[in-house]
Amino acid sequence: MLFRSGILELLKQRVVSDDNMWVRGEALEQIATGWKHEPGILELLKQWVVSYENWDVRREAVKQIATGWKYEPGILELLKQRVVSDESWLVRRGVLQQIATAWKHEPGILELLKQRLVSDDDSDVRREALGQIVAGWKDEPGILELLKQRVVSDESWYVRREALGQIATGWKHEPGILELLKQRVVSDESKYVRREALRQIATGWKHEPG
Repeated sequence: MLFRSGILELLKQRVVSDDNMWVRGEALEQIATGWKHEPGILELLKQWVVSYENWDVRREAVKQIATGWKYEPGILELLKQRVVSDESWLVRRGVLQQIATAWKHEPGILELLKQRLVSDDDSDVRREALGQIVAGWKDEPGILELLKQRVVSDESWYVRREALGQIATGWKHEPGILELLKQRVVSDESKYVRREALRQIATGWKHEPG
């Protein structure tokens, strides 16, 4: 038992002091999986999620908590708080993935994703939110309209292109989709979005007149 305790202390020390992110991540994963039932491990991970200075440790701690302690009280609330407040877009994106997949059927998850799609200041997080919405809630009312809005108004070409591609493949037979693509070919300021619109038209509406 003393030997096992010593290994745990070694792992904790490497999470805190190693200068390589892969080593820190491995140490954290080993703690969460091998010492899951030790007193204080969940609290330690929660502390790292909130206060650790390196984003990679915060993201790995989120992942381990979401997979190993999903049903513990307050876990979803902790993740909801981090998806809004963590300063790293990499952590926010990771949290978003965990919430959307592990808590899909919880009330308010779609609304949270919609909120991050519209308001997160990082394009990668907005794109992730968009992808999760389409993957999990495609048939919900208003999703197509939400995507159309992002095609036109998102400031990032990266998000606009993703929204355009999702619409063209997922809602191809809806009225007005071809017209939307034609409009983006002409008017989008980004060459990447115009190219995507052109590609979708050429592959999906090859036999359409005009």
